[in-house]
Amino acid sequence: MNPATADPEKARPPSELSDEDKSKAQMEEYEQGMGVTKIEALLLTPPDYVFGRGWKLVLLWFSIGLIAYVYALSQSTTSTYQAFATSAFGKHTIVGTIAVITGIMSAVAQPFIAKLADLLSRPFALAAALVLYTVGYIMVAAAPNITTVVAGRAVYTLGQTGISRVQDILVADITSLQWRGAVSAATSLPFVVNAFVAGYITQGIGALSQNGWRWGYGMFAILVPVSLLPTVLILFWGGHKAKQLGALSLASSSYARRHVLEQMEPPNRSLWETVVYYWVRIDGLGLLLIGFSFAGLLAPATLKTTAKGGYKNPSLIALLVVGGVLFIAFIVWEFRFASHPIMPRRVMNRTFLCCIAIDFLYYFSGFLVSAYYDSWVYIIKPHWSDKNYTYFTNTMTVGLCGFAVFAGLILRYTHRYKLLQISGLCLRVLGEGIAFLAVNGNQSDVVLVMSRIIIAMGGAITVTSTQVASQGSVPHADMALAMAILSLWTKLGGSIASAISAEVWNREVPKYLAKYLGDTHSKAELAKIFGSIVTARAAEPHDLVIKAYTDAFWGLHLGALVVSVLALVAGLLTREFHLGEAHNTVETDKIVRIRDKDEVDEEQVRRRAEELEAKLRREIEQERATR
Repeated sequence: MNPATADPEKARPPSELSDEDKSKAQMEEYEQGMGVTKIEALLLTPPDYVFGRGWKLVLLWFSIGLIAYVYALSQSTTSTYQAFATSAFGKHTIVGTIAVITGIMSAVAQPFIAKLADLLSRPFALAAALVLYTVGYIMVAAAPNITTVVAGRAVYTLGQTGISRVQDILVADITSLQWRGAVSAATSLPFVVNAFVAGYITQGIGALSQNGWRWGYGMFAILVPVSLLPTVLILFWGGHKAKQLGALSLASSSYARRHVLEQMEPPNRSLWETVVYYWVRIDGLGLLLIGFSFAGLLAPATLKTTAKGGYKNPSLIALLVVGGVLFIAFIVWEFRFASHPIMPRRVMNRTFLCCIAIDFLYYFSGFLVSAYYDSWVYIIKPHWSDKNYTYFTNTMTVGLCGFAVFAGLILRYTHRYKLLQISGLCLRVLGEGIAFLAVNGNQSDVVLVMSRIIIAMGGAITVTSTQVASQGSVPHADMALAMAILSLWTKLGGSIASAISAEVWNREVPKYLAKYLGDTHSKAELAKIFGSIVTARAAEPHDLVIKAYTDAFWGLHLGALVVSVLALVAGLLTREFHLGEAHNTVETDKIVRIRDKDEVDEEQVRRRAEELEAKLRREIEQERATR
């Protein structure tokens, strides 16, 4: 794809720019992070002499593709191992709690990683994530007890989140709006391949045995560092090259250039002053408040069945109260006191807010049913072979990744996103409607499969369009943070829905089993049916077992259908804009295209850099003298 270069003379501001709040006074308030400046020095400097046309560009894209493949392979295999890792220590019941907590950690880590990438650099953030990922996997692979498994899972969740986020940021850095959707979707294609490869790997290493899961985690503690190292080294080399050629001062946008030299020549700070400086800029207190608040609010739903007295347990009550207080404190802190908030007001334009609403509701509706959907299908389709059941469970992943590329190509050639986004949301409603038929009696194979395919198609189109719209509505300096905010709220939406789903499932399924089978089965037998989908699949009379599970699932499916309609309403409120060669719709002078060698004049660029740095130094010295 295209490396990025800025070409102010050829910029053509689209007529839709007036739809966003882009006043010059507001622009000048931005402080472009050094990480953004460094990546622009590589790929947004006129002309592109660090990563131009040739082997360096090919190597950069190959390394990003390698990250995408290995990351997808690890996700496609290790997600299966958690149940066996916890079961090895007799603690399978904590799987739900781990899922909610790690989901919250992943959400909170999004803005942290984004700010790290902006303040320092993309390769620094990627290297930090790589260390966490590797250490976490080693901890799980060598775990002597369940505590180490949980701790390792927490550590590698942070690493996984960082790798995925930096990969997405890099792709967005070096592609134009017109290609953004297609290239971002292409990085998910390995999930399609690995959906069929993962089973062979799992079987080959005996990962589902008592200790085979250790090899499953351990192999990626080696594969992932080896795969990511080329990208880290290439980006660090590129940054060093750009600094030598004097590109950093040219790389920043016009309203941020005054900050660049100060970042290149920072004032002398003590270790404590440095820690405070970066703590304030990543909004460390805000991240802690939102993380602990959602943990307190959502964890009780997963602990209710094991806590004595359920929600009447004093510990659960305390968690809920503390969670609510911390959430209120987070809101007050963010909007009243934080100097560098997680969600700065300047990025909260109408399009971006609508994108947050769309994806939050999309993930909320999806996770209401996804946690237990495959288990429900396994029970209601006892005649399906293991192979066919596995193919069915992979339908959603394959569909989401495959249709996303199709959606990205449509964005490329239509240069518009809103009509496609609305079409995707409509397809999602249609798919949820067909799925709702299944819990109302029509459980044919056609209904189950078609609902998954249509939901996947609608979801792929929706997510791809939303990503491009949200990234295009903010300047490059805020792009990584905007991506993180969007992901933060989508993951929180999924975590909230998962907690609700667990609460409903754990309450409703036993109730309906007792209603339909209570006269013929003892409480112990009903507990076994509820506790194992394998037992439930073989239990008789099976038509009553199916009816119990389906009736319990009915409310969650209805909720998913209603929420998907609300997402469509949010989609209708977004504002349209042109998807062209510009990096975003705010800074139309940043054009993303390949430059020929005859357009490259390194000596001219070097002179421009020296002149600009001299001018900046004079201005900064004058300002300091007047203070």
